[in-house]
Amino acid sequence: MTSQAIRTFMEMPPFRPVRLLTSSGESYLVPHPDFLIFSPTGRTCLVYAEDGESFATLDVLTITQVVPAKRAARREEL
Repeated sequence: MTSQAIRTFMEMPPFRPVRLLTSSGESYLVPHPDFLIFSPTGRTCLVYAEDGESFATLDVLTITQVVPAKRAARREEL
């Protein structure tokens, strides 16, 4: 997947929380657009946990899907 494809999905109104699924089978909750930041090149991104302090660094090329998050998932951590 590309950073532009992910950005397009994130910008669709109204925003709904999503999960980024990776090729390794991990998933990362994005509860709000402010919790996802791309590097200037678009090759990596940071996904912040709901606490706003911890984060995961992802290689964008390993992201295989962007899927709607279920409401219960908002309480899960990275």
